[in-house]
Amino acid sequence: MRLIGMLLALGAIGWALYQGSGAGQSDSAIPEGQRQALEKAGKLEQSLQAAAQQRLEEAETP
Repeated sequence: MRLIGMLLALGAIGWALYQGSGAGQSDSAIPEGQRQALEKAGKLEQSLQAAAQQRLEEAETP
């Protein structure tokens, strides 16, 4: 009986520690809000580069 009680207590302690550590959530070093801002900045950069390339091509054609 004591062994079963100890195993249950160990399981409960392990579960509590797992839940306290984030419960399997993404272990990203970048918070979600900042990650979304980085994605938006990347999309903006791509659109600016495409617009600059288009203007260069237009300037080169007579």
